[in-house]
Amino acid sequence: MLRIDNLSKKFGDFQVLSNVSINAEKSQIYGLVGSNGCGKTTLLKHIMMIYRQDNGKIFYDDAQVKEDSEILKDFYYVQDSLFFPYQSTLGKLFEYEKLMYDRMSEEKFNELVSYFNIDKNKSLNKMSKGQKKQAAFVLAISSKPRLLLLDEIVDGLDAVIKRKFWDILIREVIDNEMTVVISSHDLKELDNICDKVGIMHEGKILREENLEKMKDEIKRVQFAVEGGFDAAEFAEYNIIRSVKIGSINICTLTGDVDEFKKKLESKFKVLLFDKLSMSLEEIFITELGGAGYGTEKK
Repeated sequence: MLRIDNLSKKFGDFQVLSNVSINAEKSQIYGLVGSNGCGKTTLLKHIMMIYRQDNGKIFYDDAQVKEDSEILKDFYYVQDSLFFPYQSTLGKLFEYEKLMYDRMSEEKFNELVSYFNIDKNKSLNKMSKGQKKQAAFVLAISSKPRLLLLDEIVDGLDAVIKRKFWDILIREVIDNEMTVVISSHDLKELDNICDKVGIMHEGKILREENLEKMKDEIKRVQFAVEGGFDAAEFAEYNIIRSVKIGSINICTLTGDVDEFKKKLESKFKVLLFDKLSMSLEEIFITELGGAGYGTEKK
């Protein structure tokens, strides 16, 4: 289990992380999502001890992670921007990383090279962005990490390769009890694979929750009534957002939908009422909208 307690970091006068706390369990895929520049990559680099925090602590299996911790050999981090040594190949990097990671598996490496159809003898710097991402992912999975950190790993990949990525990742999580923390702007992709989500904004965690529970707590309904609907009269249902498109009212709320409908029916003739499913992307927009992001006046 990965646990981060009240992590804070300043670069000069800029507070990039402020009392960040997250919990990612074994055999769990944790989605780290947030606004641009909110500190997601900085947080991942703190876990790997690339940066040193000003305050707070990082734990793995209840042992504090420090710069000299042996457990770091069981962590693997794939960055968004990939840089490889001049004229290096995937095969050469694998041989090099075998010296660094005790659990590096040649069998797993060969299996994945074949699965992704990668030329392990081709210069990595002559590969496309997508091919480099695949090569980095192959090395990461071949190291059989206990904790895998992925930063925008599917950025620039086509739909077929993305599906291959997720199939391999889910299999490894199930088979090896691996913990995965993945940062991505592709919320539709994360919606399909994440067990738990942390939503970041301006260096803080706005909300951390099991994704299915989050979807249950934030609801969206659409309805049409005879007469004028005023959301202020339904404040007890905590209506986060209310818009009207033509004759249809659409409300996002955290209160009881059935009770909301009953009150609606007591006040109006209800012509239409439907409960809509919430996606991770819609939850993200709702949470950040509540924090004032994207609602600034021109």
